[in-house]
Amino acid sequence: MEDTNDFARTSPTNEDSKSIKSISKDNIHRICSGQVIVSLSIAVKELVENSIDAGATSVEVKLIEHGMESIEVSDNGCGVEENSLEGMTAKYHTSKLREFADLQSVATFGFRGEALSSLCALANMYIVTRHKSADVGYKIELDHEGRITSRTPCARSVGTTVTLTNIFEKLPVRRRAFVKNVKKEFSQMCQILQAYGLVCKGVRIKCTNQSAKGNKSVVIQTQGSNEVASNISAIFGSRQINDILEIKSPLRTTNGDNKDVDVLLQELQEDVGETMCLTREDIEQLLCSELEGYISSCSHGSGRSSKDRQFFYVNSRPCDPKNISKVVNECYHRFNPHQFPFVYLNIITNRESVDVNLTPDKRQLHINNEKILTALIKKALSATFQSIPSTFKMQNTTITSMLGMAQKDIKNESPEKINNNNEDIENDIYSTSTQAFSQVLSQWKRTGDTEGAVVSSTKTCKRKCPETKEISTRTLKMLKIQEYLEKNEPVQTLEAHGYKSESEDDENEKLEIDREKRIGDSPIQPIKTDQNLQMYTKTPEVVRNHVEVSNDDVHIKSNSGMEETVVLDESDSENDFKRIICNEMKISISEIDTMLQQEIQIEQDMQQKAKLERLRFKSEINPRQNKTAEAELQKEISKSHFARMEILGQFNLGFIITRLDTDLFIVDQHATDEKYNFETLQKTTQLYHQPLAVPQTLELTAVNEMILIDHLAVFEKNGFKFDIHQDAPPTKKIRLLGKPFSKNWEFGKEDIDELIFMLQDAPEGTICRPSRIRAMFASRACRKSVMIGTALKKSTMEMLVKHMGEIEQPWNCPHGRPTMRHLINYALLKDNEVGDNSTKAK
Repeated sequence: MEDTNDFARTSPTNEDSKSIKSISKDNIHRICSGQVIVSLSIAVKELVENSIDAGATSVEVKLIEHGMESIEVSDNGCGVEENSLEGMTAKYHTSKLREFADLQSVATFGFRGEALSSLCALANMYIVTRHKSADVGYKIELDHEGRITSRTPCARSVGTTVTLTNIFEKLPVRRRAFVKNVKKEFSQMCQILQAYGLVCKGVRIKCTNQSAKGNKSVVIQTQGSNEVASNISAIFGSRQINDILEIKSPLRTTNGDNKDVDVLLQELQEDVGETMCLTREDIEQLLCSELEGYISSCSHGSGRSSKDRQFFYVNSRPCDPKNISKVVNECYHRFNPHQFPFVYLNIITNRESVDVNLTPDKRQLHINNEKILTALIKKALSATFQSIPSTFKMQNTTITSMLGMAQKDIKNESPEKINNNNEDIENDIYSTSTQAFSQVLSQWKRTGDTEGAVVSSTKTCKRKCPETKEISTRTLKMLKIQEYLEKNEPVQTLEAHGYKSESEDDENEKLEIDREKRIGDSPIQPIKTDQNLQMYTKTPEVVRNHVEVSNDDVHIKSNSGMEETVVLDESDSENDFKRIICNEMKISISEIDTMLQQEIQIEQDMQQKAKLERLRFKSEINPRQNKTAEAELQKEISKSHFARMEILGQFNLGFIITRLDTDLFIVDQHATDEKYNFETLQKTTQLYHQPLAVPQTLELTAVNEMILIDHLAVFEKNGFKFDIHQDAPPTKKIRLLGKPFSKNWEFGKEDIDELIFMLQDAPEGTICRPSRIRAMFASRACRKSVMIGTALKKSTMEMLVKHMGEIEQPWNCPHGRPTMRHLINYALLKDNEVGDNSTKAK
């Protein structure tokens, strides 16, 4: 630990670079080790691969406190010879290849000889090993450079045990991140162990975790079977094996013989298209490949809500082929668009066609003719799913019952309506039954059940949404608003439906200026003073004006005898000005010019400010620009801004017009109230459970069982009730005693799986809800919200806008309808007025 503190306190060098020099071996070792071992999952993966490469048939991984305290991997492999102990943890020392050319035929998981050396640099390590040719084993302790500090004989069966403590202690930042996200790291490690547990035939893999209280739980356990299906059943339970299909190879006929090269060439060329021209050599090379795998049935309910169980391999090496994964999911979604498949796909091909030396974790690969392989996989999946009929299972519903529901709705109508439409009903019996079937199907897709499906009327009422109308250009919108304001010039406030400003009468008093008398025909320039007094002078002449003040008017006399009358406003703000009597005001052309320059500068500053504010919102009210508009609002509008917004009125009985500084916004009164109600239901609703007559065994994986137990309160808030047996074997610890219910909504195992997947990456304390519960809340929130067509008081509109600042995501309702959009920055109008005035002056 002293080395760790010294390392943490080491300050970076500040010496100027003088010449290029070699980095010391110690620093090289630390830098490179940090690139090889980046997470808990990679550390365990490297140790497990070493065990499998050593020929082990049993590998056991033991963790304490999810790996924060210690990690131990033991096996019954061949062990390490005594004369190889020094090189076992030395950098780039390996027994798996000798020359670079060996990479083309390497069959082991590891081959670079840097894993143990890197682990020595990042953790405290000691190893106990015994070779099959030795009588005793040896316990060796190592320093952070990988050098042996002590070696003592000990008793051990043939095999090797590697123990790590205080992982990442040499990297303080990474250690803190590991401790903070330890459960997420642990889940990723279990995902990798599951991949090796599936593909390694004849190898028994077991993983356990011991908590701080000493409770030990089994996380993963396989039985060492030679069949992949048995490994799937051991890790994921017997229910998973019942929902998967074996992938049919398109390279073989029904008799198991290879297809003719020409036939296969023609079939694949049709799938690839004109983008790639296949040759016989490509097909002959492809015939040396093989596809081994299983995939979920495409029938509804057999898939999963996420991609958490998708495993891909090339020559039995776990990898992450993005293109192949994309093709598999796209093909599956053609048959089941609402779920993701369980996938186990092992591509067996020539080792010379694969480059595995791309990344330190060796999970990124380059495969020759990858496009041909993807076409082959598409054909294999299509052949696999074609045998499944495109049907769905009806639950407690028959065609007779559906027709009964339709007839029941007809009976409920008034006698007069039945008499008037008797002939239509007789003619539409077939269409009514078809509609009943379609609505039951829609109910089943939405809720997973057909009970409570109601056949609605054939006539539907579509609500027109003004916000979806496209506005051709912002200039057109600005001109329309300007034209409206010019028509209503005496009124300064916006009159909208349901609300009128109380200060309207006060703003009707204006400063009236009598401009009947002019000084010749020469141009006149206004000079504004602080008392809102405008004087008109002839610019080419130097004049001295005499100001005479009466009770009502101000008379300005020039030397030429011309007189102008300025009528003052009677407002209280100008009473003080009236009491001030000026006998004489002296002014010169230079002073006038200075004042004009100041006015011009102020006007330019205002224009520049208006342009900057205008550029904050560039998106138009257009459904195609919803994402851009939402991003702009999220960037420019904070929660505190909603409390500052001024309500101007209600528009079209469905929208609220608000103002923030110089920006006008339109708010959908129904969508914003729906989003507030939805988030309130999300946070506060406690769903009650319905007890099951017979408890249901869930058969979760050991990892998912741990996640469920750790977040039991979240599941109970969602209405699930469990019976937990800590002493039971993995996949058998949890039984479902009760599940949530709400009228026509039913929930089950799929919602539990989805909730577990969401909790894997969710921050601590997050309230997670499955998608079907969210859909139920969205439906409730919609029905209880303010509807379009409702006239609102000003206080109600203020409350709705204020609520937007109290929710997490106020920009759209649960169904995706936008809640607020920017209309215009009315400083644009002032820009145009200034431009028009300057044009007229010219």
